[in-house]
Amino acid sequence: MPTLILRACSLIAGVIFLLLPFSGLHAADLQNGEAVYASTCAVCHGPTGSPDANSPVVQGLGVVPADLSDPLFNSREPTGDWEMVVKYGGHAMGLATQMPPHKEALSDEQVADVTAYVKSLVDTSAYPPGEMNLFLPTRTKKAFPEDEVVYKGRYSNEPGENPLKSVLEIEKRIGKRGQGILELVHVNDASRSELTDVEVGYKHALSWSNRHILSGAVIYAAPVDSGDSDGELQTYLAYGTELSPAWILQGSLRLKFPMDKASDGAAELAGALHYVHSPWPRRVFPALEIIAEQPYRSRNGDLEWTALPQVRIGLTRGGHVALNLGLELPLSGQSWDNRAYLTLLWDFADGGFFKGW
Repeated sequence: MPTLILRACSLIAGVIFLLLPFSGLHAADLQNGEAVYASTCAVCHGPTGSPDANSPVVQGLGVVPADLSDPLFNSREPTGDWEMVVKYGGHAMGLATQMPPHKEALSDEQVADVTAYVKSLVDTSAYPPGEMNLFLPTRTKKAFPEDEVVYKGRYSNEPGENPLKSVLEIEKRIGKRGQGILELVHVNDASRSELTDVEVGYKHALSWSNRHILSGAVIYAAPVDSGDSDGELQTYLAYGTELSPAWILQGSLRLKFPMDKASDGAAELAGALHYVHSPWPRRVFPALEIIAEQPYRSRNGDLEWTALPQVRIGLTRGGHVALNLGLELPLSGQSWDNRAYLTLLWDFADGGFFKGW
């Protein structure tokens, strides 16, 4: 346990370094952005960002444009995604085809200015910024509160473990900074196929800026068969930051406390580094996770290290449906060869599952 604590302190020191100021490439001109908005966007989205459903222009579109004055909608996606929609149109990002592209009419500076102005239409300071809506790693916990359905499948040849474990996660945004969590755990081996645990919890964003986010969560895992155990209490801190436009780093520290005997639990420290080489979501993005896990009843050699190389594959044009494939490899003499992971993610706040393929 002391070794894990020291490594956690090192991670915190790295976090402090990462919070140092980060300079942007273009300082937005809100006055210019307002002028572009008035001449290009207001006819559909309304002068204040709230579209008028009774407007002849809006009725002619056949769909009500997005309400830019809604603080949750305005805050939940990164500015870069908004700029992509302005430049290339809704269809390019799997959104409404009625949103036209403006890459020929507007310069990159004008796109940045009008996007910044749209972001200023409503006060979103009480909401975590979309810049910190980072990719979901395989094992490292994500800090940003989401509206997602996630399936995680794991195959392992580890002795004493079920070969196939499936988890269905339903995550629902609650209020300005919270997220409800429901997880269903199913195992499958040669002798049985059954639902074993139901996990419920809550995640809360504690601190954020456009460069970082820190969240905390508490989850209770209840066994379906109450005779198996009294369940397990889990708590974790999750952190995310953008190191540069191309590199994002996430980390989490999770503590597990079996209700039967808390001292039989374990601490898990995980970190993930993603390479975001393109602004287009429908690409393949590589990542590497490193995980360290140690039981509270520590003995020499109990600390287990693993590496988990993986790829995120954007399946839809907007990336709201994505696939993660990963292979976890032991680094400290474990008795298993590898664990294979498949994760399928659907961010239902961005549209239906079959939208934008």
